[in-house]
Amino acid sequence: MKYRILALDGGGSWAVLQVRALLDIYGNDDTITGHKVLGDFQLAAANSGGSIVLGELLNDAPLGQIRDFFLSQEKRDSIFVPPPRIALGDRLIKLIAQAGPQYNADKKLIGLRAALSAPNNAGARTLPQIAADLAAKNIHLHILITSFDYDRRRAVFFRSATVSSPSWGTGDTSTATLADAIHASSNAPVNYFDKPAEFPSDFPGRYWDGGIAGYNNPVAAGVVEAIGLGVQPTDIVALSIGTGLVQLPLARPNDPPSSPLVQQKDDPGTKVDLKKLATAIVDDPPDAASFVAHVLTGSGAGLNTPASNSRIVRMNPLVAPVVDLHGGGWIAPGGWTEDQFHQLANLNLDAVQQEDVDAINAYGDLWLTNLARNQAIRSNGATRKAEIGQDSYSVAKAAWFAIR
Repeated sequence: MKYRILALDGGGSWAVLQVRALLDIYGNDDTITGHKVLGDFQLAAANSGGSIVLGELLNDAPLGQIRDFFLSQEKRDSIFVPPPRIALGDRLIKLIAQAGPQYNADKKLIGLRAALSAPNNAGARTLPQIAADLAAKNIHLHILITSFDYDRRRAVFFRSATVSSPSWGTGDTSTATLADAIHASSNAPVNYFDKPAEFPSDFPGRYWDGGIAGYNNPVAAGVVEAIGLGVQPTDIVALSIGTGLVQLPLARPNDPPSSPLVQQKDDPGTKVDLKKLATAIVDDPPDAASFVAHVLTGSGAGLNTPASNSRIVRMNPLVAPVVDLHGGGWIAPGGWTEDQFHQLANLNLDAVQQEDVDAINAYGDLWLTNLARNQAIRSNGATRKAEIGQDSYSVAKAAWFAIR
């Protein structure tokens, strides 16, 4: 019997792309509700922006409403609220290194609680309570939300039920509310929120984004959790949906130094390194998580369908140039200009301005119509062709339908 996992990456406003993919999978019906989607899975794992999507699914919001939440400037502003005052040290770092907190963590929690109030006020309920509510509807779902303990400096999993066995030890049931768990999971540090996430619970603590623990892509965490629950690895299939990945080829000697389509080498230094560290939570090892999950679930052995060579299906748009079939060089995909591509490739995960989110949404159109590439589980380093997984969204979608 198949054990289906839904895994949702972090990525701030870019999470609108996850909702666009779910809408497409479920027939582009805006009225399809969160519980209808979750009824097709036995485990849902999420981090950061993906945990916001999962929260709305658990709240049984319609997919169209969830999409519009990310597309609305007013809704985004309720979560990304500027801090009232930045400490002197942070102001100096921001001035010198162009890195520093931009948003108020406490106001984010208020915004999340408001967003998860209607229609079912799931934000105020604990994960076990939500799982029990779902079970009453014959939806048996294990919930897993990832975070990082700021003080103890280790990964934290907020889960709806205890995972325990002599072989794996014990992972405790969470007593946090859904809104609190999402708050902990979505609190990216340094360049984003002004302090760790805090909330009252039976185990008070302070938290950073789960990406700090390497779980921005939580699919491997979800697979390990399922195995800890006693599921056979080869019974697991997982749909892992990302929030976009910028992947530029390294500049060649004949590439113009000003080209936005290639990655120029940066000169190492404190300013550059701080910025790289602040944004590294959405880079490797999350990129490797899909491959780790592929290996954990048997490396595709025994699948009886030519549509997929893995029990993991990765859906994630690559913000990457394509080869010009006429000139042989790099061009922007989908007929975009270099300026349009440059704007998108340089957006942070916390994009909040309407024109920036509109650009993300427009790139989603390219991805869903195969004009922009999909991230495979593993690609050839030289040719960039998929070795495991799928190069295009429609083929990934067909693979999911074949193995689910």
